[in-house]
Amino acid sequence: MDDLKKIGFITMAFGADKYFHQAESLARSLRRHMPGFRIAIVTDREDVGSLFDIRVPIDPVEIAGTLLKADLYHYSPFEETFFIDADCIVARPFHEQLEQIRQYDFSPIVTKFLSAGDTDLWIRNVGEAIRRVDGTPFPKFNGGVYFYRKSRFAEEVFATAHAINARSEELGILDFDKSGPGEETLLGLALSQMRVTSFYDDGGRLMRTPLNSQGAVHLDVIEGSCQFVKEGHPVSPAICHFCGDWYDHPAYLVAQQELMAGRKISRGRKAYMQATYKAKRLNARVRRKLTKILAPGMARAS
Repeated sequence: MDDLKKIGFITMAFGADKYFHQAESLARSLRRHMPGFRIAIVTDREDVGSLFDIRVPIDPVEIAGTLLKADLYHYSPFEETFFIDADCIVARPFHEQLEQIRQYDFSPIVTKFLSAGDTDLWIRNVGEAIRRVDGTPFPKFNGGVYFYRKSRFAEEVFATAHAINARSEELGILDFDKSGPGEETLLGLALSQMRVTSFYDDGGRLMRTPLNSQGAVHLDVIEGSCQFVKEGHPVSPAICHFCGDWYDHPAYLVAQQELMAGRKISRGRKAYMQATYKAKRLNARVRRKLTKILAPGMARAS
């Protein structure tokens, strides 16, 4: 385990305050469950506080998005880097999974590959994109975590991703946000072009997002556990990635408060947060339904 000193954790937070507060929650969860590892943050803030060991400065940008993750190789100060998105929470130690993913010079968590005939939200025609890069099946993954070590191979992966971005229109890659394509798509097509077919599959034990999950998300950052059912399969990830619309889910908000307090919050407080969340979601559904009902009439009136 001595060579684990080579590894550091890195995250990114820039722009709005909420992203930095998310990164702080991630850092608290790492300090609790993976103590002894250095934590770096790529940020446009001057003062990041004692939760982070290393500040990696980034110039303020007018349009910041996931595309900046394609520069992770050069941002990291570590020989071996484990990147974690700022909107993740570490629920328990993951030393075993960390050792397993270190078998690769670069790897996300990959359990699925796309080929001709498959569809993807961010590529107009998956088969055509693969054909144009002369690649192997496209590895589909969530960019909540990446492992990479300083190596010729990892450097080539990130460099190829930038080359793929320059061909985004030709390859039919759709913009993920205002900054352009998502890094997941760029890195996935880069790996396809490099004809890489072997990646780390965590069996649901390292990182999962509750997107497309069924039922409750059980997360206890104090006791150290996380379980939910994702796409029909029970998973127990060490890292729960609250991406997209999950940023205000009670499981995430409770975890943030408990990590700050260092103890469990009251049942009454949890119940209030759950009720507030349900009311907010109900109001949103009602607004959407009313919009659908009223929109045809408004269109005719105009």
